[in-house]
Amino acid sequence: MKSSFSFKLLSAVVLAAVVLYFVVEIYQYLDNPFSTTLTYESAAEDSISLTGWIVRREESFHADAATVTHSLSEGARAATGETIAVAYQSAAALDTVSRIETLELQLQQLEFAHTSYLNADAALKLDTTITGSILSARRQFASGDYSAAADELSALKAAVLKRSHTYSSAEEIQADIAAVQSELSALRATLTGAQYIAAPRSGIYSAVCDGYESVLTPDILPSVTPSSLQHITPGENTGNVGKMIYGDTWYYAAVLDEQYVEVLRPGQIVTLRLAKGLERDIDVTVESVSEPEGGQAAVVLSCAEYLPQVTTLRRQAASLVMDTYEGLRIPSSALRMDEDGVLGVYCVAGITARFKPVEVVYRGSGYTLVRPAADASDSATLRRGDEIILTATRLEDGIVVR
Repeated sequence: MKSSFSFKLLSAVVLAAVVLYFVVEIYQYLDNPFSTTLTYESAAEDSISLTGWIVRREESFHADAATVTHSLSEGARAATGETIAVAYQSAAALDTVSRIETLELQLQQLEFAHTSYLNADAALKLDTTITGSILSARRQFASGDYSAAADELSALKAAVLKRSHTYSSAEEIQADIAAVQSELSALRATLTGAQYIAAPRSGIYSAVCDGYESVLTPDILPSVTPSSLQHITPGENTGNVGKMIYGDTWYYAAVLDEQYVEVLRPGQIVTLRLAKGLERDIDVTVESVSEPEGGQAAVVLSCAEYLPQVTTLRRQAASLVMDTYEGLRIPSSALRMDEDGVLGVYCVAGITARFKPVEVVYRGSGYTLVRPAADASDSATLRRGDEIILTATRLEDGIVVR
């Protein structure tokens, strides 16, 4: 019973001490509500959110065949007359084609292994390639560019298989090469009736068709309106072979609120940030801004940069970055006027308050980006990491705050 009483007494003492601590803290805050924060470098931007369509000069291709294989990777450039796909009348031919592709890759690996068997440096270079491919594939997956990641994984697989053959003897590798070449010759002899589809002119190849190839063309852009963009419907999608994209210039046509009509003007260079498919911002040119219609307007942007990452994109959310601001970020409540009407902040300097004049760069929601006033002395220059005062009973330059 003594032990139980002692425990209860100790608990009561601890509880009383905790309550007393909070009472003292609350009293001190109310008596002198002193709080600070640190400045740090930050950036902000003025941007416009919009959703629109990617428009290109495209031509889709169709083949009356049971099986189609693509000869080029997504976004690859094709020369005039270059084979972009092969069509086969029999669906069973796909298994044969797949086996041929596997054997061709295996032959490439064996030939490399034979070379690296004679050259030790080749194996070391391949190890570096494997490491680089792993890191690159990871970056592509993290950014959401799965098409590029798939290509990187294929290259990684090939490199790993090449490396695995380097432990065989030269005689074993030569015997494997002869066996693969023999099987390849036999399989190629069984493939008949293949239809080779060639690019009619140079351009960029894409295996993805969505039916908009004949609808969203540059020809519609001069007369585009908000209503025409909102009621676009795809045509018949018959491009089982893929499509060719002609020219490096592509367009982005979107609907935006009427309030931004005066902000954008033809010929202006702005920054476009796509919501997905592209890791970086790109510079685009404002081609046209339509007359307002129902509180909205249509804007057409153009980009003359070859970007294989956008060949599969069509309906896309984006942001237009109009201006970017950089400065020291502080809470807006920290801004004050001194007795001379100069805007600035009070910082802790030892145990006293020091007034440092600033110029406003950007006002955000609850925060402000500032820079030191041009005529501020060295001791009154606001710097990154300065401790600025947010709340205090009374503030003036030189007053003791601690």
